[in-house]
Amino acid sequence: MNKDLPSEQDRVLGCMVGGAVGDALGYPIEFLHWPQIKAHCGDRGLTRYALSKGGLALISDDTQMALFTAAGVLLGMTRGAMRGIMGRLDEYCKHTYLDWLHTQQWRSRKEGERVVSWLMNVPELFSVHNDSCGCGGVMRTAPVALVCYLHDYHGGNWEYCDWAAAEVARITHLHPLGFLPSAVLNDILMQILAGKAVGASSLCQVVQEAAGRLPSIVSQDEEKTYGELWPHHVARQQEILAQALDLAHTDKPEVAAIESIGGGWTGHEALAIAVYSAVKHADSFEDAVISSVNHSGDSDSTGAICGNIVGCLHGRKAIPDFFTEKLELRDVIEEMAQDLYTGCIISEYDRRETPEKKRWEKKYCYFEWPEE
Repeated sequence: MNKDLPSEQDRVLGCMVGGAVGDALGYPIEFLHWPQIKAHCGDRGLTRYALSKGGLALISDDTQMALFTAAGVLLGMTRGAMRGIMGRLDEYCKHTYLDWLHTQQWRSRKEGERVVSWLMNVPELFSVHNDSCGCGGVMRTAPVALVCYLHDYHGGNWEYCDWAAAEVARITHLHPLGFLPSAVLNDILMQILAGKAVGASSLCQVVQEAAGRLPSIVSQDEEKTYGELWPHHVARQQEILAQALDLAHTDKPEVAAIESIGGGWTGHEALAIAVYSAVKHADSFEDAVISSVNHSGDSDSTGAICGNIVGCLHGRKAIPDFFTEKLELRDVIEEMAQDLYTGCIISEYDRRETPEKKRWEKKYCYFEWPEE
């Protein structure tokens, strides 16, 4: 391995933490128009966190749901290790998303309430309620890519993994442009983990390859390819990504370039904006996330997706300390990232003889499935 490239572990941590950084940076300006952002923050826009009264850079539902996605796929992985069989990833995420919904409706876990995720023991997740509208499918995709690539999900079949990511998004977002972007982002992140991207040029190739794979992905439910099922939406996703890549190689002012793509409120626009900023500033995590949040649109979602991409590209060590020191729930995010990296460390035949194995069992085995 090239010693100058981040390790797989560092990429995984960078992907999860980077997504949270982009989310927290963009969250305070999500509903502001660019002239307002510029008037308050200067010509470059917001470049450092707008901290809460408690001195934290608050995350939004984008990072919260990424964490609950991670919890869902790890529950599935653990079930497979313990029983030798597991269901589809989206089936486990359905349960953990219900846990997340609980945090939005109640101030704490209700006594006797059946939940499936250890995240329900994190009180801060009950104290931050989010009403933000946006591209809720693609911004929570990253954990699926990390598990699929690192742990050879479904025999390493990338198109199947892309479909699985889309199905996780499809739980809540039924329009094709709400879940097709998740398949593309999953593919982009898996390629980065495979070492196919080291700079702007190779990142462009990764995006083009992911977009090119989109029509041939087979929907296991409909038993047809995406190109057959949704040809116009597939074409639209490919077109907007091509537009983003073209813009990244022009001198057009960045805010104008981003806003010519759209506001990022829909999945395909949010992914395209994130790709634009990631390619435009492929050599700098800081510059990429700053670019991705400063526009008149869904700043936290575009920031989160861009942070996933460039965080995975450069690794956790490349994220500046000023972006991580005040980041809300950083320890929880890093713990979940580490679990995604290691994968299930116990099996049906283990005696749980180490503290690490006992910890995993407590987090991903001692839960109750909701009653039907």
